[in-house]
Amino acid sequence: MKKYLIGIVIPLFLISYLIPIQAAEYPTKPITIIITVAPGGSNDIQSRAFASLAQKILKQPLVVLNKPAASGMLALTQAAQAPPDGYTLITSSMSELCVYEWELINNRKPGFSLDDFVSIGAFTVSPLIIAVPANSPWNTIEDLIRDAKASPGKYAYASGGINRIAHINTELFAKALGLKFRHVPYSGGGPAVTAIVGGHEDFAAVTPSSSVPLIKGRKLKALAILGDTRSKFLPDVPSLKEKGIDAGLPQIVGLGVPKKTPTPIVNKLRAVVKQVCDDKSFQSIIENQGDEVRHVPGEQFAKIQKEASQKVARLFKIMMEEKK
Repeated sequence: MKKYLIGIVIPLFLISYLIPIQAAEYPTKPITIIITVAPGGSNDIQSRAFASLAQKILKQPLVVLNKPAASGMLALTQAAQAPPDGYTLITSSMSELCVYEWELINNRKPGFSLDDFVSIGAFTVSPLIIAVPANSPWNTIEDLIRDAKASPGKYAYASGGINRIAHINTELFAKALGLKFRHVPYSGGGPAVTAIVGGHEDFAAVTPSSSVPLIKGRKLKALAILGDTRSKFLPDVPSLKEKGIDAGLPQIVGLGVPKKTPTPIVNKLRAVVKQVCDDKSFQSIIENQGDEVRHVPGEQFAKIQKEASQKVARLFKIMMEEKK
């Protein structure tokens, strides 16, 4: 019996002894970073900029793998099922979270859950902007709210697609105030912005990268920032939070790893995210495309994701009930 117990205890001791050694040496080979979107988009540019700097810090190549299929669900499934050894990372955003909750509300269980990941941290935050055509009679968010309350269903907003971040943000805004709008989905964020510039729809929730140059060029007007804080690119535009409106999800892009990844490796990666965010060249790349660098530590990022998930789930339940 004693020999049997010793046979169990020694391997367990060796495992507990080897993990810190392996973590201290990590990484010793190339790391794969899975991206949930196609090449060329805003999130892809941000993730590649992160990978380019992170590999210099880690002294190993970061191999980028774009997996945009199924709105990023396949990428997240692959990452969740990867060995928890720190050699598979994934970057994702609030857009994938919205798709995930939509799958759940329709009884289609994805191949992963949010609990299958450990949050390393976020590196960019891009609050959406409520924008209107340059010739719109609305000059403040109060103008829009006043007219929308007076004429429910009269006004239309554009978005880059059903259940994407702009659609969800606008519906959260509407539900928070009891407003009703007509939703006109386009094939992407770019066409939606074009529709607003052309005056084909009344307003839209748009990304800073697609709208700030147009706002500064007076081809669009910004009424409010969908979120808690103002945008550094539009400091004179108030946030909804300032107006007492609790609505909106910021478009946060961050990093995760499979659960059970050893804590020393998680901590090393968290330190890398902080170091990249502090890098001036990274800040320059991100800000040149109209987004903001903001380091959100891992545990705080996980909390934001959980709260956002609950908010989106409640919204989808309301939307489903309205369709009945």
